[in-house]
Amino acid sequence: MFPRFCLGLVASLVLLLTACKDPGAITAGSALYTFDCTSNQVFIWTDLDTLYDHPANPPTYQLSASLFSQVTNLAWGGVCFDINRGILYLVSDTGSIVRVSSIRTQTGTVPSAQVVSFSLSNTGRLTPSTFGQASLDAANDTLYITENGGSSTQIWVVTNASAQAQSASLALQSLQVSGDSGGTGVAAASGVVYAFLQDGGPVGLDAWTGPRLRQGTSGAFPADGSKVIIGNNTGLGIYGALALDTGDGYLFAARHNVDSGGAAQPIQVFTTGQFNSGINATPYKTLGSATDQSSLRVISHPGNKDWLVGLLGEGTVGYSTILLWKTPLGGTAAVSVTGAPAGSVLKGLAVDGNAS
Repeated sequence: MFPRFCLGLVASLVLLLTACKDPGAITAGSALYTFDCTSNQVFIWTDLDTLYDHPANPPTYQLSASLFSQVTNLAWGGVCFDINRGILYLVSDTGSIVRVSSIRTQTGTVPSAQVVSFSLSNTGRLTPSTFGQASLDAANDTLYITENGGSSTQIWVVTNASAQAQSASLALQSLQVSGDSGGTGVAAASGVVYAFLQDGGPVGLDAWTGPRLRQGTSGAFPADGSKVIIGNNTGLGIYGALALDTGDGYLFAARHNVDSGGAAQPIQVFTTGQFNSGINATPYKTLGSATDQSSLRVISHPGNKDWLVGLLGEGTVGYSTILLWKTPLGGTAAVSVTGAPAGSVLKGLAVDGNAS
């Protein structure tokens, strides 16, 4: 018979190994969602592990709904996922929003009861007004959407996003950064919000200007210049879409080399802790091909699984190829997923890490 102390030792070792297991290293049980601006359909690949091995596979399902026409002009990065409630959000560059409930069970034409459209109010918008990346904080049911104006920027805050009614017009609630402009990237989780801004006022003793990342709360960004990453060591560039690995505390920032100039790797990875350790931070790691992915425009991360996905784009034009990194910090190159129907225009995508 196994001695009791040995049983206790085995149990302790099991608990220790379980506690040390990195949830971010898991990839199984993930699905990919994107929206085609040509057909007004949502494309779903239900198993990313299979897609990674067979990147020419067509979508498992193509969803249709009459209200999808509200977001034909999808914003860059205008697709996000509520992993807790199984809801997909689509956001247009003019501020229209479509919410698709019970998305994990949809396979064709989505029942009208599961699709709702609402919009951001015209009052309080910037001039000109272009909406960009959207992010859903599943912990508190709050949707964040970037808006970029000529010389200013703001992030709209939509609370109780899953309960907004059909045809509602939502009054402005915003996280506004005084003096900053060109806000195109946002990522949020558990009450913490990250933003990418292309320019703004000088920051720090060295008076850094140009692209910057900010970390704040659901209520505000710090007004004292703290919680900012900016400077010549950062590698940040234009159209900095964001993706957040909540399991491991990594923030991915994409740069568009074609418009940023230079030939840097297109993805800079920072730890969330770097917002506490100085302004001109060097990325923890860089990813991607400076040449093959020089027009990287959109990235997304499921938060709880080890995938990174991306889209290329030029100007206002999206393409049909999806970039897929499996365990991205492991050093593997992206796989190009080419299974979307010919002629598709993709400008936003999201991963469901709780697909099964």
